[in-house]
Amino acid sequence: MRSCSSLLNKGGRFCNDTFDLYINHSNQLIGDRSQYPDPLGNRMAYEKTAVIRQATNKRFSETIGFLVKEKFVILAFHNYGACSTMFSVKVSYNVCPDETLSNTLMVLPRTVAPANDSKPNPVEGSCDKNTARVLGSLLVYCQSNGIWNTSGLQGRCICKENMQNVEGKCQGMPDVMHCT
Repeated sequence: MRSCSSLLNKGGRFCNDTFDLYINHSNQLIGDRSQYPDPLGNRMAYEKTAVIRQATNKRFSETIGFLVKEKFVILAFHNYGACSTMFSVKVSYNVCPDETLSNTLMVLPRTVAPANDSKPNPVEGSCDKNTARVLGSLLVYCQSNGIWNTSGLQGRCICKENMQNVEGKCQGMPDVMHCT
């Protein structure tokens, strides 16, 4: 984005050094782009998330974090006259992976991580097949970096009778041969 002050006549009265990022949150997938809410005609459908003010004469990238409130999002960029070119937009997010904790045999579902070190998402784990829950909460937290925080875990799962934990999976006990 070029600074208006670097342009002839400071870019004129319509030059602006910023543009805005708006987000529409929805629980419904809109497959047809012609059905997207119009960001100019329906501003109530969008939430202003960021003002991008990088007035330089060089390429740059900026990371903008935001909290996803629904299952689907539509991004809209509003250029008020900035002397800019947007080359690309990369959308990414962290997830805490679906995983079985081998020491507790607890199963955790894939969970979208919260944005920018915001409050971790509490997730209730469950016991894997062939296991039984031992008293205590199976509540853990998905952190914004996509890592499970299990430090407050109080409960656990144990293998059912006649089974043992072998590298995080309950397996039948091997038959023991008796010699007489």
